[in-house]
Amino acid sequence: MKRVLIIYYTQSGQLKQIADSLAEPLIRDENIAVDYYRIKPVEDYPFPWTSDGFFDCMPESVEKVPVEINLDDFPAKNDYDLVILAYQAWYLSPAIPVSSFLKSDVARNFLAGRKVITLLGVRNMWVMAQEYVKGWIREHKAQLVGNIVLTDKAHNLVSVLTIKKWLMGGNKGPYNILPEAGVSEKDIKDASRFAGPVITALKNNDYEGLQDELIVLGAVGLKYHLMQMEKNALRIFRIWAKLIRKKGEAKNKKRRMRVRLFKYYLLFIIFVVSPAASAVFVVKRYLLYPLAKKQLRYYREV
Repeated sequence: MKRVLIIYYTQSGQLKQIADSLAEPLIRDENIAVDYYRIKPVEDYPFPWTSDGFFDCMPESVEKVPVEINLDDFPAKNDYDLVILAYQAWYLSPAIPVSSFLKSDVARNFLAGRKVITLLGVRNMWVMAQEYVKGWIREHKAQLVGNIVLTDKAHNLVSVLTIKKWLMGGNKGPYNILPEAGVSEKDIKDASRFAGPVITALKNNDYEGLQDELIVLGAVGLKYHLMQMEKNALRIFRIWAKLIRKKGEAKNKKRRMRVRLFKYYLLFIIFVVSPAASAVFVVKRYLLYPLAKKQLRYYREV
């Protein structure tokens, strides 16, 4: 009997649906047992968000400031053959509950020596968040053997509008001329196709070529111009994060004005600056094709 633990955090429930789709073929296999563990912040994040609350969590997301999480019922003593870590990206970083878990002693002790697959359900920018997660996995002496990323496939500017409506209104849509927000129902359902290579690797205890097989199945869609925009944006986020946190910790009213200034700045960058930046990076990809190809290959791998 092979044992799999899916560790996840979700607010809207979408990431749990993605994990369920991937896990369904594993659960049907009588030789595989699948357990779930939802990361539980002591003070959980709301869904839907308020506008101020959503933007106020940016500094702590970017600076990886942990919150208190309840790990009393974490199955640390159980012997799992594979861990699937399902997470979201908040402000180009792992969601705060996930980064809090990965920075804990419980995670450090539990993950040591284990095989890990990361499973992401995101809008469209996830590369920098995954780099942080890779680092923690290495630090905990675990081995990342696979990565699966499901994204919102709408145009970047369209997905900003639909995600905002969803996160702050609670309605995934579709909305009149705008499509449904988040990962499509079809893509969620089709996530089960990744289970075949995972089951084979799990049963044979051989993960050597797993990521290559997952890539062939479309596990990691990656666009060069979004990747480059993400790198630049994270540098700017770090500056804003430090500036805001000088006025206090999360939810401190003294920093509310700076949080709102960041919100307006971000919307300006997204809708005014990013279209031109995107065009520049598209051209850059072809001018620096060998380097761009190397970078894309690196971020698709584990």
